[in-house]
Amino acid sequence: MHAAGNDFILIDNRNKTALDISKAGKRKLCARKTGIGADGILILEKDEHYPFMMRYFNADGSEAALCGNGARCVALYAFANGFVLRRFTFRSRSGIHPVSMLKNDSMKVTLPSCIFHKPNSVMVHGKTHQYAYITVGVPHVVIFTHNLDQIDVPVVGKRIRNLKRFHPHGTNVNFAMVAKSKRLKVRTYERGVENETLACGTGVAATAAVALERGISSSPVRVETASGETITIQLKKSGDKLIPYLIGKAHFVFSGVVIIP
Repeated sequence: MHAAGNDFILIDNRNKTALDISKAGKRKLCARKTGIGADGILILEKDEHYPFMMRYFNADGSEAALCGNGARCVALYAFANGFVLRRFTFRSRSGIHPVSMLKNDSMKVTLPSCIFHKPNSVMVHGKTHQYAYITVGVPHVVIFTHNLDQIDVPVVGKRIRNLKRFHPHGTNVNFAMVAKSKRLKVRTYERGVENETLACGTGVAATAAVALERGISSSPVRVETASGETITIQLKKSGDKLIPYLIGKAHFVFSGVVIIP
């Protein structure tokens, strides 16, 4: 499945029919040339209180607390397979996620409230980048620029992702630009994939939250991803919390059987 070009292998393991897959096995499945090929693996597991729990593993086999675009994919899968209604809630390692199924395979997924950290700056290849640092289930650096197309995202993103200040887990890195009608354009370097991806749901949400806090945009925020697909982020204040809602489509690509390495 994919959402805005962010692609995943989804395994329904609610009945524990799939064997445990090793970290090396996950890497092999996600390999573009020799496996199925994906940015990560989504595994549905049985949950005592909700229809399912979503677990997410990056292409390098590491587990992350949340994947926003992955959440849209599992939501569509659950609805299409008839084990949830149009409104339901599922769980991930980052918490619970209410979902509303909208028209045309689009959906609205509630993400964890934003946690803003101290902003800072970093110098890469002689250029200083001012950044915001925010957690939306997983950590994100957000850098606004006027020359988004000129940023070497794999190189600069990797340098920032591996800074000692973000050890031991690292961070995702988002580069953003304000386009027409206050729409944002975002490119993301994703840890665990260790490259630029076509979209990152939590990264889009983090960028929209920073734009709202700086007065750059107002909710809802429309964000164009590297795939060209636009994701909408609604941001709602609840007391001292800022809650993002991820709105957009997800897509089935194919289904099949694979021999797990």
